Amino acid sequence: MRRVKKSVVVVIMMLFSMMLFSMTNVHAANKKLKVNKVYTTTKKIKGKTKKKYLVKVKIGKKIYKKKASSKGNFSIKIPKQKAGKKIKIKVYRRKNKKWKLYTTKIIKVKKKKISVKKYPGKEDAIDLEQVKKDLATGKEISKGETALGKGHYYYLMNFGGLKGNALIGYVNDYIDIDTDGEYVTMKAINGAKLYYTVAGASEKSMTQLEEPTFNSEHLEPRQKVVFSCYDFNKNANRGGLYLKVHAYKNGKLIAISYESHYMIHMIPGFYY
Repeated sequence: MRRVKKSVVVVIMMLFSMMLFSMTNVHAANKKLKVNKVYTTTKKIKGKTKKKYLVKVKIGKKIYKKKASSKGNFSIKIPKQKAGKKIKIKVYRRKNKKWKLYTTKIIKVKKKKISVKKYPGKEDAIDLEQVKKDLATGKEISKGETALGKGHYYYLMNFGGLKGNALIGYVNDYIDIDTDGEYVTMKAINGAKLYYTVAGASEKSMTQLEEPTFNSEHLEPRQKVVFSCYDFNKNANRGGLYLKVHAYKNGKLIAISYESHYMIHMIPGFYY
């Protein structure tokens, strides 16, 4: 009988210990400390704990501290850190006029992945309606790469203070335009088909020049057209040539060029 009683006592004590251990773990798990991820670009450690608790951030030998707000939020300025650096964060609560450790957390600095904007591919279709809306604002818009030459993406609108001009897409990869002052030569290259409208600068402004359509003049791939200065700006000795060009390939609009090209009437007797 005594052995049975002893066994009961042992079982009760074991159950009590298990309950106590479980309660301790729950209490530890319930300790409130949330810290936002820290990257190599981070200048402030932010997070949330109990209201008015003291938060200390230790980086190397330096300590940065601040009290949490009435809602438990905290934000502590720190220098930028290298990837892999470990940062210790301690939270203290005030008890009997002394700060006592409440909880601790160690976080690792992560490398910030810089997202690089992917420009549309060379044969990705252009949204003509969006282009028209952007042009209509009259504001200068510049997106993407603006360097000259083939293999560069353009999204330029109303640039240089000239309303109505535009370069959209990989223009130089499909529309080849050259001028020597007397003649402007345009070629359809790399399999593009070009639809265009043209006017002398003294005859129409860029905004007045008609938009190219499938009924406009066009060039098949590899074809070219030559514009002479003597056929444009007849009422003026000099002036540019306005060209609006849409380039298509595989049925998709892939480049747009609305530009003024250098053109000048040669003055008789000017030659030596």
